[in-house]
Amino acid sequence: MRFCLFISFSAALFLSACAAPLRSSSSYVDSNINAADAITLANDAAVYLSKSLSPAKTMLVIDPPPTRNVADELTPAMQTALREKGYGVLILSTKNPEKKEKADPPAGTALRYLASPLETGVLLRLQFQGIEASRFYQRNKDGALLPNGFPFTVGGGPNDIR
Repeated sequence: MRFCLFISFSAALFLSACAAPLRSSSSYVDSNINAADAITLANDAAVYLSKSLSPAKTMLVIDPPPTRNVADELTPAMQTALREKGYGVLILSTKNPEKKEKADPPAGTALRYLASPLETGVLLRLQFQGIEASRFYQRNKDGALLPNGFPFTVGGGPNDIR
């Protein structure tokens, strides 16, 4: 049973890393991502990004999920975790989407993230500099996300041919 579960998650991670980049420029956070999940995801994302992007020299430009009736717990947690790692963080405004498309994009490295439930956990996808890194976080018996589970599956990059 555990082996079948591992194969299922591995396949999901592999397929998500091989998928074409998102058509939308904004991030996505499912409404089932709670505050505790958001802190786990954000802290782990900051650690992962610090291995790829120099914190002291990088300004991350986050395009948050579109404003909706559901609270987005991940964006503020991501902003805090990234700043604690030493990144400059700019959150694009979601108040006037028409204006955002016409304006020049701010200088920095664009960062998008997608967090959504998958089976018995959460799948997080990070997109930056043509790279897409995906990681599955399984829940423990108490429902909390386990940060030390599957490794990030990485696809894309400057030499990726699609």
